[in-house]
Amino acid sequence: MNPNWELQNCCNRDQKLFLVTIGVFTVAILVLWRTFLLTPFKLITVFLHEASHAIACKLTCGQVEGMQVHANEGGVTQTRGGVYWLILPAGCNTFF
Repeated sequence: MNPNWELQNCCNRDQKLFLVTIGVFTVAILVLWRTFLLTPFKLITVFLHEASHAIACKLTCGQVEGMQVHANEGGVTQTRGGVYWLILPAGCNTFF
Protein backbone atom coordinates (compact mmCIF):
# COMPACT_ATOMS: atom_id res chain seq x y z
CA MET A 1 0.00 0.00 0.00
CA ASN A 2 1.67 3.19 -1.24
CA PRO A 3 0.51 6.65 -0.17
CA ASN A 4 -0.64 9.06 -2.86
CA TRP A 5 1.83 11.95 -2.79
CA GLU A 6 0.20 13.87 -5.65
CA LEU A 7 -1.10 17.17 -4.37
CA GLN A 8 -3.19 18.00 -7.39
CA ASN A 9 -6.74 18.90 -6.43
CA CYS A 10 -5.85 18.62 -2.74
CA CYS A 11 -7.06 22.05 -1.75
CA ASN A 12 -9.77 24.40 -2.88
CA ARG A 13 -9.12 28.11 -3.56
CA ASP A 14 -9.86 29.25 0.01
CA GLN A 15 -7.56 26.64 1.52
CA LYS A 16 -4.70 27.63 -0.79
CA LEU A 17 -5.25 31.30 0.03
CA PHE A 18 -5.21 30.48 3.75
CA LEU A 19 -1.94 28.54 3.47
CA VAL A 20 -0.28 31.33 1.45
CA THR A 21 -1.48 33.94 3.98
CA ILE A 22 -0.06 31.94 6.91
CA GLY A 23 3.22 31.55 5.03
CA VAL A 24 3.49 35.28 4.25
CA PHE A 25 2.73 36.28 7.85
CA THR A 26 5.23 33.73 9.19
CA VAL A 27 8.00 35.09 6.97
CA ALA A 28 7.09 38.71 7.83
CA ILE A 29 7.19 37.99 11.57
CA LEU A 30 10.53 36.19 11.29
CA VAL A 31 12.03 39.08 9.31
CA LEU A 32 10.66 41.77 11.64
CA TRP A 33 11.14 39.92 14.95
CA ARG A 34 14.19 41.91 16.13
CA THR A 35 12.88 45.29 14.96
CA PHE A 36 10.99 47.94 16.91
CA LEU A 37 7.87 47.37 14.75
CA LEU A 38 6.78 44.28 16.68
CA THR A 39 7.65 45.62 20.15
CA PRO A 40 4.11 46.87 20.92
CA PHE A 41 2.65 43.48 20.01
CA LYS A 42 5.21 41.68 22.15
CA LEU A 43 4.41 43.94 25.12
CA ILE A 44 0.68 43.30 24.68
CA THR A 45 1.43 39.59 24.70
CA VAL A 46 3.42 39.94 27.94
CA PHE A 47 0.55 41.93 29.47
CA LEU A 48 -1.97 39.23 28.53
CA HIS A 49 0.35 36.57 29.95
CA GLU A 50 0.64 38.42 33.28
CA ALA A 51 -3.10 39.19 33.28
CA SER A 52 -3.85 35.47 33.03
CA HIS A 53 -1.82 34.92 36.23
CA ALA A 54 -3.77 37.73 37.91
CA ILE A 55 -7.14 36.36 36.75
CA ALA A 56 -6.26 32.89 38.02
CA CYS A 57 -5.29 34.43 41.35
CA LYS A 58 -8.60 36.28 41.66
CA LEU A 59 -10.57 33.18 40.62
CA THR A 60 -8.91 31.19 43.41
CA CYS A 61 -9.73 33.87 46.02
CA GLY A 62 -6.24 35.40 46.14
CA GLN A 63 -5.15 39.02 46.03
CA VAL A 64 -3.12 40.60 43.25
CA GLU A 65 -0.48 42.79 44.89
CA GLY A 66 0.93 44.12 41.63
CA MET A 67 1.63 43.47 37.99
CA GLN A 68 4.55 44.80 35.95
CA VAL A 69 5.36 44.69 32.24
CA HIS A 70 8.94 45.67 31.45
CA ALA A 71 10.32 47.25 28.30
CA ASN A 72 12.65 44.27 27.82
CA GLU A 73 9.56 42.12 27.14
CA GLY A 74 9.50 40.60 30.60
CA GLY A 75 6.94 40.86 33.34
CA VAL A 76 5.96 39.79 36.83
CA THR A 77 2.73 39.46 38.79
CA GLN A 78 2.84 39.57 42.59
CA THR A 79 0.06 37.65 44.30
CA ARG A 80 -0.94 36.77 47.84
CA GLY A 81 -3.04 33.74 48.62
CA GLY A 82 -4.96 31.77 46.06
CA VAL A 83 -4.09 28.34 44.73
CA TYR A 84 -0.52 28.59 43.47
CA TRP A 85 -0.58 25.36 41.50
CA LEU A 86 -3.38 26.91 39.41
CA ILE A 87 -1.94 30.45 39.30
CA LEU A 88 1.55 29.54 38.09
CA PRO A 89 0.59 27.56 34.97
CA ALA A 90 -2.14 30.06 34.06
CA GLY A 91 0.42 32.16 32.22
CA CYS A 92 0.91 29.34 29.72
CA ASN A 93 -2.73 29.71 28.67
CA THR A 94 -2.47 33.19 27.25
CA PHE A 95 -5.75 34.31 25.72
CA PHE A 96 -6.24 33.00 22.20
